[in-house]
Amino acid sequence: MSELNLEILKELGSFTRQLRKDVSLIIKEGVDIFEIIDFIESRIFENGYLPSFPAMVSVNDMAAHYTVYDEGYKLKSGDVIKVDFGASKDGYMTDNAFTVEITTNNHTELIETARACLEAAVEVVDYGVSMAQVGDVVEKVAEKNGFNTIHNLSGHQIGRYNLHCGLSVPNLNNGDTSKVEGEMQLAIEPFITYGQPLIKACRLSNILHLKGDKPVRDPIAMKVLRHIREHFPKQPFSKRWLWDEALKDNLNGHPWFKGFSKRRVDYAVSVLKKYNVLYEYDELGTIDGEIVAQFEDCVLFKDDSKTILTRLRD
Repeated sequence: MSELNLEILKELGSFTRQLRKDVSLIIKEGVDIFEIIDFIESRIFENGYLPSFPAMVSVNDMAAHYTVYDEGYKLKSGDVIKVDFGASKDGYMTDNAFTVEITTNNHTELIETARACLEAAVEVVDYGVSMAQVGDVVEKVAEKNGFNTIHNLSGHQIGRYNLHCGLSVPNLNNGDTSKVEGEMQLAIEPFITYGQPLIKACRLSNILHLKGDKPVRDPIAMKVLRHIREHFPKQPFSKRWLWDEALKDNLNGHPWFKGFSKRRVDYAVSVLKKYNVLYEYDELGTIDGEIVAQFEDCVLFKDDSKTILTRLRD
């Protein structure tokens, strides 16, 4: 695995922390989640970075992997939303998340437990520490407060141009003896819920990934595929980034944003998925419909040092 660039990752970490603070100021009742996602992605592009993945806002029992396309959702009082995004430069990436309850305070204990789980995990993770040890800490903090961790969602190692690689960082003691070593970046992300400790695939997420390089004869699909190969060859991208109507008022001049009509996007994506060239992720939600909270930070291990790149509490 290639060496991780400490200077670039610290730069991205600083930017990510500031963006998290800024976006938190616009989250309130009545705001459409499109506005939140657009705010995040526009700020990333305007500062010369790329998104590590499409910005995601997951509501209530939805845990992860959802971004908007042509639909929207206005935040309601009592909603619990997870905001998840990252910034990328030269293939190096950050990943972070936080949870907000809209207007009410009915889920404060759940949210604060998720935050405490992250802080405990970040404190214990270090050179030579096993993944099982990290998961054990998360699980014990959650159970102490009367909650469950999501067992089939985990944190992950991040490599250059690779958001998910190497180690998985569990949210329970799963017996994994893999240990932290140098030249390793980990995204630690506890998911905490009231109910059963499992998530399921719910609906398509509007988040796509170039999967293969098979020949495609359809002229419309070929044109869209060429655009994807040129601009999104390695990292996940949003279906919305292909649609000219969603892009016309933002980010004019960025080479990615020369989109296609919605009709062409829908058609081309369906063809490319059929040919197994594109993969679309599933949105993930709890199996029993219970609300879930999440916090996430990136920790870098390099040159015998431990650096918390995206600390949620400065």
